[in-house]
Amino acid sequence: MIFEQETDRLILRILTADAAEQTLRFYQDNAAIFEKYEPIIGDNFYSLEHQQNLLAYEYQEILKLHMIRFWLFEKGHPNQIIGTISFHNIAPDIFSSAQIGYKMDARYWRRGYCYEALSAGIRFVTHDIGIRRYEALVLPENVPSICLLEKLHFTREGLLRDKVYLQDQWRDHYLYALICK
Repeated sequence: MIFEQETDRLILRILTADAAEQTLRFYQDNAAIFEKYEPIIGDNFYSLEHQQNLLAYEYQEILKLHMIRFWLFEKGHPNQIIGTISFHNIAPDIFSSAQIGYKMDARYWRRGYCYEALSAGIRFVTHDIGIRRYEALVLPENVPSICLLEKLHFTREGLLRDKVYLQDQWRDHYLYALICK
């Protein structure tokens, strides 16, 4: 498993629990935006201890190839997290699939960073792990995310009714998929 990759402008890095201060700052700086798209995560999410535990858990899941999360850094600023991409629910063998997720610090939107990172991440997971089908869930009103997925050549496969519980209600999500050969 490669724990760090580079693109033209980015460093994609798998982090361990000792980076909890960085991840906490990233989440705190973007809480108002991320919470619109994420399930209620509890008050302790924004604590150093919770971030350490989360990073430690994710690291163990990465070693088992159940998931992969890359944290994104600009090459000129290798200590400041600007985003994250993840591949979760990795199901090799007969399913050969994974779900993707992504978040970008609002200060770095519309620069193509998420596209660049996901393109590299999908190439890596396809070639090194053998996954060929990628799925993404997106709220119907999340136009920037839909545009990103379509730019990556994902296809909308349908509407999943009442799929995720967000902001005290069940919300529909589009299912997008990409098949790599």
